Amino acid sequence: MNNKINMARKFLDDYLFRFDLAPSEVMIVWSLRYWTDCISSGDNPRELFSLCAEEHKLPDISFLFDEISLAIANGAVEKGVIGSENCDHMHFGEFKFLEALYFLQNDKLASAIRSLSTWLRPEESRIVFKMATSLSIILEKANLIIPQRDEFLSEWISH
Repeated sequence: MNNKINMARKFLDDYLFRFDLAPSEVMIVWSLRYWTDCISSGDNPRELFSLCAEEHKLPDISFLFDEISLAIANGAVEKGVIGSENCDHMHFGEFKFLEALYFLQNDKLASAIRSLSTWLRPEESRIVFKMATSLSIILEKANLIIPQRDEFLSEWISH
């Protein structure tokens, strides 16, 4: 477990600056990557995630990441939309999920739906939208705001 905690801290230190992401964005990207890797490895992501939730004074929202990660894994139109824990660049699904959270936190529901439906099949898009709506409210209450980015308001496409 200690090795995983060190890996998580290294990820935060390395990627917070490399991606130029806000702490709220780093938490989301790291969580998506960690959950996705655990689906493949069969590990239980909840123990390490509880440290993240404790640090940000969040309630237990691990069930949201369970559902979001499974829906993305099952519904992504293309593979590789979420990067691995050691990936050094933003993946398309990570970007689009952050974009959807930004729109949800700013009451732009139609834009959030459109952001998710461009890369997920309809059923999974609907599931992720519902889970992301709950997540966006919890993050907002914890002052984990997804900042506005010009890329969210354009047709920019990440890797």
